[in-house]
Amino acid sequence: MAHARVSRVNHPARAHRRLLVGFLLGALLLPASAAHAQRVKLAVWGDSRENLGGAVEHITSILLKDVTDWDAVLHAGDFTHAGSADDWKRSLAFPGIAQLFQAGKFLMCTSNHDDNLATWNAYTRGVLPTNDADRTTHFYAWKKGNVHVIVLDGFFAAADVQQRWLDAYLAKVPPTDWIVAMWHDPSYAKITYKGAFKKARPWLDSLYAHGATLVVNGHAHVYVRTKPLTPGGLLDPRRGIVHVVNGAGGASWKDPQPMTAMTAFTPATKSFPCITFLTFDGDRLHLETIDARPDRRREVIDRWDTTHRLPAGEPAR
Repeated sequence: MAHARVSRVNHPARAHRRLLVGFLLGALLLPASAAHAQRVKLAVWGDSRENLGGAVEHITSILLKDVTDWDAVLHAGDFTHAGSADDWKRSLAFPGIAQLFQAGKFLMCTSNHDDNLATWNAYTRGVLPTNDADRTTHFYAWKKGNVHVIVLDGFFAAADVQQRWLDAYLAKVPPTDWIVAMWHDPSYAKITYKGAFKKARPWLDSLYAHGATLVVNGHAHVYVRTKPLTPGGLLDPRRGIVHVVNGAGGASWKDPQPMTAMTAFTPATKSFPCITFLTFDGDRLHLETIDARPDRRREVIDRWDTTHRLPAGEPAR
């Protein structure tokens, strides 16, 4: 007697169950931060104190009208000319700045041109986050999704107080989360026309040990992206920190910067206003820097993509 053939046609209900099981298994295999991560986008620029050539209004127009899906602006310092109350009022009156300079939208680091304790405290209170060490806006952290932005201060804070706060904060960051740090002065000479910021070395040691991916600086009025570097400035493709200098907000324009062994990209022209967008999506990061001059139609001048380089369980060295 012939046996009946068993049909292998997928039943809709069985197919649905298989898809659901596959989705759940896939979610369980992902790191917790990746499975539940939300897309986070940051807009980076700085050194806007003079609005030379209308740079500030070109940049703010893009951020307020053209590319509006960012979560926070990272301003790399030198917001004012000399830190006086009149200087703050002048900078806040630049077109578009008042709309950006709002709590929850704007993150900024201390800097040499804003080195006035009284006005810094007065104008940043209620706008910038505060820390739980000395309760100031001089250094602080901001978090959204699996992205941590750590803003450090080389001008007002007691070094030991800030370092203890930094190490305590980093110790609580899950190893699969992204860490971006920001301070004003670049950490290395040679990559720009500015000298090395020696105060940053203990910060770099701590950030490197905890798997930080990016450091954002201003001070030099140019755009430069480095290769992944150790705290000592050596190349480290596997675990190094990439440094992005974007001080092209209109303080002044500088000649092209020389390419070095540490440099990944810098424009081969005199500097011009630009914005760096950092988009974090789970374990992926996309960097895109655009030309902010109106006649350049937001031309992309630099792109870089990476994935999170410190998976859970891998010891930092």
